[in-house]
This record gives sequence, structure tokens and C-alpha cells, in this order.
Amino acid sequence: MLASVKKRCRAMIHDAICRASVGAAHVADRGRRRATPLQWIYDAMYSVRMLVCFVALTGTVMQAQDTVSVVRAEVPSDAVASNTVPTVAAVSNQPMRIIRADLLQKLLQRTNDFVLIDVMPLFYYQDFHIKGAMSIPEAELAETVENWPRNRRIVVYCLDTDCDTSRVAARKLMNMGFTDVLQYEGGKREWRALKYEGIGKGKLLDE
Repeated sequence: MLASVKKRCRAMIHDAICRASVGAAHVADRGRRRATPLQWIYDAMYSVRMLVCFVALTGTVMQAQDTVSVVRAEVPSDAVASNTVPTVAAVSNQPMRIIRADLLQKLLQRTNDFVLIDVMPLFYYQDFHIKGAMSIPEAELAETVENWPRNRRIVVYCLDTDCDTSRVAARKLMNMGFTDVLQYEGGKREWRALKYEGIGKGKLLDE
């Protein structure tokens, strides 16, 4: 907006200067002849009109500058980047997101548009795991998901609430820039106790 106003003002000022130059030439020409009182009055009125135009143009530019400054001040600094992908630092500083067993059960029944990962060692996975889960031990997680889309929804779980493996895995994924990470902290012990669908006898869970 300011650029268009300035452009228009420059055009008007240029036109005014041209008119003033023509007027000055006429005045000079009349000076060589004998100027009548009526001609002097006309020249004075023309000069006043040019001065008024210049003051008006200056005020318009200053008002436009003030308007742009107010608009910039009212726009939050983060609004410009609202449609960008969150940075790794921003994602890694977010709090851990927890999903309950009943919600995970409904999610499994409703859609397969997410990845459920058992982050325990492979022998724990073979002993018992939630149906639909894949095995990626926490130690192998970063290398395995390195090329995955960062907006993919991932749910991780381990043994139970006393097991830190799923928390470590979830935080690792967030530090890698994954934006939709959920932790099922009840783990396979709670899942089995609730009699939700799982695969394996779960002998290690009884120890």
C-alpha cells in the first residue's frame, strides 16, 4: 500500500513540477514584457495552489507510513510462519502426549492410519504384543524411522507404567522432528489385563 501511494505521489509531484516550470516560463516571458496587475494576481494564486498541493501530498505519504506501521504492529510475529512445518526444537520441547488403553483400542478398530510400535526387545515382542503392533526395539528406533515422514502418527508402548522404554522412545522421536507421537504408558501388561486383543501367551508378563 505504501509503495502504491509513493508511486502516485511521485507522479503527481512530477506533474506539478512540470506545470510549475511552464508557469515560471510564462512569468519570465511576461517579465520581459509589461505585466498587468491581473497577471500578477493570477501568478500569486497559481503559486499558492502549488504550495497547497505539495503540503497535501506530504500529509498523504506520512499518513500511509503511519497506517503501515500500525498494521505491522498488530500482526503477531509468529503469524507469518503459521503455515510452516514446526522446527525440531519446537517439537522436542512439547510435553509428552499420553493415550489411554480404551482410546488406543478404538483407534485400532477405526483406522490403520498410524503406526503402533512395541519398543521392547524382540523376545518380549514375541512373548506378547498388541495385535497390529510392529517390533522396533528402542535401540534400533532412530535408524529404522530415519526416512519416515515427520507427520506420521506413531504410538509407542513397552511393558507397563514402571517401564521407561516407551517414554525414552517417544522423546527420541520428538527430538527427530516427528510431530504426532503418542505414548501408551500402560503397556502390554495393562493391555493383557484388560483382555484386549493381543498375540502371544505372555509368559514373561507373569514373572
